[in-house]
Amino acid sequence: MGTKKLLPLSLLSLDQANAFVQETLKKYKCSSTDNMKAQLFVEETIAYWQERSSDKGNFELSIQKRFKTITLALNYWGDPENPLTLPETTDDEESDYKRIGQSILIGLSAVTYSYENGCNNVSYTLKQKPLNPAITTVIGLVGAIISGLIFQAVAPDLGKQIGTTILTPVSSTFFNFLNAIVIPVLFFSAISSIFNMDNLAQMKRIFRLLLTWSIAVILVATGVSLAIARIFLLGNTATTNHGTQGDLWNQIGEMIFGVIPANMIKPFLDGNTLQIMFLAIIGGIVMLTLKGRFPFIARMINEGNLIFTTILDAVCALMPVVVFISILNMMISGEGSALLGTILLIVLLLSSFLIIMLVMLLSLAFYEKIGPIAYFKSAAPFLLIALSTASSSATFASHTATALGKQKIRDYLVHFSIPVGVLFNKQNAIPGLLLTALFVGNIYGIAFSFADMIPVAILCMILSIAVPPSPGMGAFLFTIVFNLLGIPLEGLALAVTIDIFMDYPATAGHVMTTNIGMLHTEHRLKAIEAKKTLQTNKVSGKREA
Repeated sequence: MGTKKLLPLSLLSLDQANAFVQETLKKYKCSSTDNMKAQLFVEETIAYWQERSSDKGNFELSIQKRFKTITLALNYWGDPENPLTLPETTDDEESDYKRIGQSILIGLSAVTYSYENGCNNVSYTLKQKPLNPAITTVIGLVGAIISGLIFQAVAPDLGKQIGTTILTPVSSTFFNFLNAIVIPVLFFSAISSIFNMDNLAQMKRIFRLLLTWSIAVILVATGVSLAIARIFLLGNTATTNHGTQGDLWNQIGEMIFGVIPANMIKPFLDGNTLQIMFLAIIGGIVMLTLKGRFPFIARMINEGNLIFTTILDAVCALMPVVVFISILNMMISGEGSALLGTILLIVLLLSSFLIIMLVMLLSLAFYEKIGPIAYFKSAAPFLLIALSTASSSATFASHTATALGKQKIRDYLVHFSIPVGVLFNKQNAIPGLLLTALFVGNIYGIAFSFADMIPVAILCMILSIAVPPSPGMGAFLFTIVFNLLGIPLEGLALAVTIDIFMDYPATAGHVMTTNIGMLHTEHRLKAIEAKKTLQTNKVSGKREA
């Protein structure tokens, strides 16, 4: 199923192309955010080709739908012209930073470029708007509880038999498959995100400041998580998994100090997350340095990322069904009382989010002299969007407008920070992973000491940057933590259920981290500029004297 349109390669065709994209994607029920980003992609590609075209010929715009995936393709016949490649230098520094921000935005949108038989092809991949995962999870959760109560009241023996022969094997198969795709998802996601960036040397002026802020918030989130775990979740079980306690530091130590693998295959066989991330980072940097030299490899990496992301989407789409099966199995096996205890976990998670937010607000009041009320008046539009959608991408337009208009942050900083923040600012994932894993471990009778939590916290800090920017897509990270702690993977159903609902306040916190980081960075840049201006004036004064 697809449609095509042939248009002259001219800026005058932009309106027709945008109207075609908007109408088609609306018919496919894509979100307004995806529609906006698709139009931005089309506009930038046409403008790039039009500027460099000598014959001013035609280009083909096509949109195809296969299953739940929609591919938007632009074809232009002529000399090789890759619109994803930015110039190394520019005379206009601010314009160059705008292009960097645009490049990152395109890179986040699963874009690939190829040149075959005289045709430039740029493909943009997106998906139909799915059902709200919170709604489907509620349906699965409520349905499982009601069904479990019915089985317990009417036929308890039959329920246990169904759980043993059908429900347990089905849920185990699903979670084993989820565990199997963890490694390729992490590898392709990391290497693709690095490769799709461009001109890294031009970003270091502000990237260092933003990175410092992100690390500071991550450390705060880790400290808050450990404190809450120490007070409420440690030492509350009857038995202790001594094997897990004894091996925990060894496993983390081997991961950290053995970050450089002995060969290229062993990390994937052993599931060593840090070695795989190391290979991905090194590979991404090398590919970025040699960008354009090996288009086949670049295309293979991007396609691999798309393949495994699509698999992950499909797996997560089944999560409500798996939640129904796992919770029903818990109910009919007599462990349904564990659900009542989730109220404590929800309170602990919300408390951790609140404490992290208060620390950020205090930093804003201390350094920028901006009070909480004044800040929320300016930031309310995009924070409410994040809170109601659990999507950082959905806040792009509102966040950008607020930062540029109300907060008076310079444009190149805004266009760089917001998309990068989607990748790196996910500090609330740390209490989400740590506290939820401890809570589920308590249900299965596994106890841990505070010393055991230090290496787990380090792992959660590392994994927090790998959280996908989509609702309910962080389930595979729980797999890593559960395997490390020796927690049965069947507990993932409960963990993912809580995580889906906590994703809404957590996302609001992530967007808030990005915004406050921009305010701090803007303040620091102004201080640097003022210092340089003062030094220049002093030098000029001495020369005049």
